[in-house]
Amino acid sequence: MRNMIRRHGGAALSPLLLALGLATGWPAAQAQAQAHAPAATPAAAPAQEARPKPGEDASHPSLEELLRQTLNEVPREVEESTSSRFAQSAAQAPSVTYVLTDADIARHGMRSMADILRGMPGLYVTGDGNFIYVGARGLGRPGDYNARLLFLVDGMRVNDNIYDAGTLGAEFFVDVDLIDRVEYAPGPGSALYGNNAIFGVVNVITKGSDKLQGLQLRAGVDSAGQREMRASVGHRSENGWDGWLALSAFERNRIRIPYDVTPEESEQLRAHNWDHGQRLLGMASADGWTLRGGVSRRTRGFPYVYQVDGGWNLGQQRGIFDNSFVSLAHERNIGDWNLYAAVSAKRSGYDDVNPYQADDGTARTFSNASLGRWRNVDLRLSTHRWRDHDLMAGVEYQFDRQQQIVAGTVGEEPLAQFIGENRRRGLFVQDAWRLSDTQRLILGLRRDHASIGGSNTNPRLAWIWSGVADATLKLMYGSAFREANLYEFQSNAPFGAPTPAPERVRTLELAWEHTLNHQLQYRLSVYGSQLRDLISINLDTAVFENSAPIRNVGAELGVERRWGGGQQLRAALSLQDTKDEQGRRLSNSPRTLVKLMFNQPLRGDALQLSWQALSVSRRSFAEGDLPGYALLNATLLWRPSLGTDVSVGVHNLGDVRYRDRPGPYGAPITQERRSLRFSLTRRFGS
Repeated sequence: MRNMIRRHGGAALSPLLLALGLATGWPAAQAQAQAHAPAATPAAAPAQEARPKPGEDASHPSLEELLRQTLNEVPREVEESTSSRFAQSAAQAPSVTYVLTDADIARHGMRSMADILRGMPGLYVTGDGNFIYVGARGLGRPGDYNARLLFLVDGMRVNDNIYDAGTLGAEFFVDVDLIDRVEYAPGPGSALYGNNAIFGVVNVITKGSDKLQGLQLRAGVDSAGQREMRASVGHRSENGWDGWLALSAFERNRIRIPYDVTPEESEQLRAHNWDHGQRLLGMASADGWTLRGGVSRRTRGFPYVYQVDGGWNLGQQRGIFDNSFVSLAHERNIGDWNLYAAVSAKRSGYDDVNPYQADDGTARTFSNASLGRWRNVDLRLSTHRWRDHDLMAGVEYQFDRQQQIVAGTVGEEPLAQFIGENRRRGLFVQDAWRLSDTQRLILGLRRDHASIGGSNTNPRLAWIWSGVADATLKLMYGSAFREANLYEFQSNAPFGAPTPAPERVRTLELAWEHTLNHQLQYRLSVYGSQLRDLISINLDTAVFENSAPIRNVGAELGVERRWGGGQQLRAALSLQDTKDEQGRRLSNSPRTLVKLMFNQPLRGDALQLSWQALSVSRRSFAEGDLPGYALLNATLLWRPSLGTDVSVGVHNLGDVRYRDRPGPYGAPITQERRSLRFSLTRRFGS
């Protein structure tokens, strides 16, 4: 996965303009906006009292007014399902869990998984125009394809079986508008999830048909040249079944060149710098059965300079993502037992295509392609039948039926081909034991075995104490592992270098969460980790090796404050220190992350102004340090009626020019500059 991009075809997104015209000019929307003009609540705007219409009782607010009321208190029982693989209160979960909801995503104008993860404490995100890279708790190795974070969609593993990659760019299966919430449980998660959950688990939970009822249309544009559309239809039947289907597409042409060039060169290069893609995602559920499926295809074009007849020619490089999945899950109660079973089949394809001139002068195309196909089986059984014990046991199986990396000229015999086949089995058990009214003990253990990679055993221990009103103390210990993947094997094989051993981490964490009153809550956690055999690329030899032991310590402080007028503030400070055996800081490891999210209702839920501040401290590399940076984003969300959302936002409001180096080689790349974003959403029949 190297840098790549293109302008594809001449078909502009003309349906986008049609959707904008229909949505803004729809007569029913105008009538509804006039008939149900939202009134400001006394808390949100004391000087503007809502005046009842003739014949309307001012003491009984309308349904629309009730739906538009803002929450003025910190939520006490936030639900999460990632840390224990079943829904429970975050306060009683055996990990610290951060949650961003669809309301947060809409208020802050988040348009991608990168935007969402940037808002999570302890995570820092960058990109090279082709791939989105995520660092966690001070570890973001250049060129790492997010293999140390496990990514789930509705509890289903989606890391691929070639790079272990969590692909989070425009090729990600789920359009942001379809996300109900994103949960991030930091820390080792292999005691429940097995491979990849080194620094945490990210679970993307999609909306149900209750939120996607009827027909929904969305169109968006931004000043950076991106245009996007989404259409979805959902239905809930009186016969007990429900489902939805969503299609989205985007196009972006003449993308800014992320390195320094002359104006003349920029014009030429930008013509070859483009991005476009489509996604289809759907769900159907009935009688405890749930069927899900998704297809995602993205083509990224980059300018590519190659030698022709002794001179240089500007050509087109393309990176093609082609992913799909289908899953079937069933859940039912059998007496005192709950049974969950799921089976899924997935495909992940990536092709890096470059032009070149052969020795005989003919034009050729070189392809470096990977293709993975795999199946997962997940079986879990849980019960509460024994007093003070919540027991769960499970079995997971993954069959990597195809793992293939092929490089060579298109139409000729491959120059290199690497093929793998693997089978992974995991058996786990967990007991949540209520020691008393104020104490719980969570004990977990998982045993994994792979045909290639061997066996791993990972325990989990968490003690939760709630002896102080509205407060929780958690002491947590766990371990995790990650095996070398086919990509790392094929990088080493040509040099005769051995495949690296699995990397491992052990973490001890103490967390305290306290709700001081109805409007103020804070959280503090401190942790320490020991990493052994971290798999990293040697920049001198270009092979992957196991590193010496690494020490990682850190602290995270979070504060949530709400006011009577509906204002909301969330602040997070992350301090992290990651060093090797000689006391040297790791590359691309910022010491400090600061994140602020603020929301100001101007007319209750009908008109809201939100801003987000993100700060990343200096990062070190072998060639020198990159300075830290601070970004400010602002979004105005207007809802003239319950069926219409209008969002206007500015990303990187100060037009800060900052650089990152996501890959192990090459110069730092300029990240996104200031852009104005506009989107319009219309809902019919919901």
